[in-house]
Amino acid sequence: MTFNGMITRRNALKLAGAAGAALSFPTILRAQAAPELVTLRSTSKSWLWAAEDYATAGGFFEQAGVKVTSNASNRGTNIAALQGGGVDIVLGDPGEALRGRASNLKIRIIASMVNRYASHVVLKKTVLSEKGVTQESPLADKVAALKGLKLGTTGPGAAPDALFRYLANEGGLDPNSDFQLVPVQGGGPAVLAALQQGVIDGFCLSSPTADMAVARQECDYLFQMVLNPPPFMSEVQYICASAGEETIANKRDALVRYCKGLALSMQSIAQEHDKFKEWAKGWFEGIEPQIFDTAFKNNGSIYFDAPLPREDLFAKNIEFINIVNGKMGAAPLPGSLDFASVVDPSMADEAIKGL
Repeated sequence: MTFNGMITRRNALKLAGAAGAALSFPTILRAQAAPELVTLRSTSKSWLWAAEDYATAGGFFEQAGVKVTSNASNRGTNIAALQGGGVDIVLGDPGEALRGRASNLKIRIIASMVNRYASHVVLKKTVLSEKGVTQESPLADKVAALKGLKLGTTGPGAAPDALFRYLANEGGLDPNSDFQLVPVQGGGPAVLAALQQGVIDGFCLSSPTADMAVARQECDYLFQMVLNPPPFMSEVQYICASAGEETIANKRDALVRYCKGLALSMQSIAQEHDKFKEWAKGWFEGIEPQIFDTAFKNNGSIYFDAPLPREDLFAKNIEFINIVNGKMGAAPLPGSLDFASVVDPSMADEAIKGL
């Protein structure tokens, strides 16, 4: 199966044509057609989205009886897309959903995928040498090394930006004056180009972009967030799936099937690791074997065993966002935002019980 990087006019016409044709089918045939969902994430290929992509390629969504079309925006935040009706599910960190709920967006987190904050902080080796730090240095020294640097992110409100602000808090720095956060649009290729051109001294992004910078552009990790994160972030609820409340009301069965496909994918990742690795080699095609092996070692086990959101980790999400908001000069999240008001775990729970 193939990945659709963006919704194109041609794809839209195909979908419209297919929908029109379906109306002419007998009712019994229409009932047998698998429901369809459209999902959106920030970049096309990353280990962060691999549970969904593997569910498509491995036939797990098909087994669950749902068709999923995945799209990428090349923007850091996408939660507002759930308002437009063209997107059913947005993949991203829970901070997006929490801020969306704080802005009165009628959305819910329905599933969790990644249990590490797997967006890594990478700096040029010359900078690391000048600062006298490595990824094994004490936390305070590594945070202090950020002072005076130009650091690439995917934009305000996105996970990389949030991580830099959290780290600033841990080291007593002001992210508005002690270093410069540089938004870079265009995903991994644009970030690597900005690094090569000297626009930034380092960046925060997931693999394989982080691994490619280390292998090809004389960089190294300051924070390898899977293997050596700050203690608070040793386990987190990082990448989640969110849906609008209207979608949940109108397409609940399809969302249960989506969660079932995710559950089957995540089971396979945990229990058939070699099979997942073989798929990933083809999915991340064009990456040198050495870079891939490093990336798989660093990111091949960042997934939950099941997509059921966890209340204890959601509490950590709120704590993290409130720290980040404080560093942005923003108010803390409303106290009314809790697990019950933001998360709807019922679809993932039903999907898991139905396996």
